Amino acid sequence: MNAISSLPSLTDLINQNPNLQPNVQANRFVQSSELSQINKLGNIPQTNGVEPVIIDKTSPTERVTAPGFAQMFEDFIKGVDQKKKISAKETQDLILGRSDNIHEAVVKSQEAGVAFNLMIEVRNKLVDSYKELMRMQV
Repeated sequence: MNAISSLPSLTDLINQNPNLQPNVQANRFVQSSELSQINKLGNIPQTNGVEPVIIDKTSPTERVTAPGFAQMFEDFIKGVDQKKKISAKETQDLILGRSDNIHEAVVKSQEAGVAFNLMIEVRNKLVDSYKELMRMQV
């Protein structure tokens, strides 16, 4: 099994979050009862010269279905750990003679190293961002 395929792709993450998909907001409002009075031309009928206010009655927890940042980061860390475990298993199999595929062991080791370095860089950027936010005056 390829350990890289276990991590979600950017497309998967975008598809999980309806707030990032085009026309989701429009579709949600079209289905609401407040817009049921729209005429064929797409105009909202006015009453006494005042346009009706459309209120979104869904709570924030109902709108967001994508995993939060903490969950995504946890999954990312678990993926890096899984790559390290696969690399260690491949290396152990090579050393014990269960496998003679040196190329695969080296590739898995490099994948684990690159994933770990990426995780460290993401962590460093997050720490830098946090420090920058703490320096900001309100």
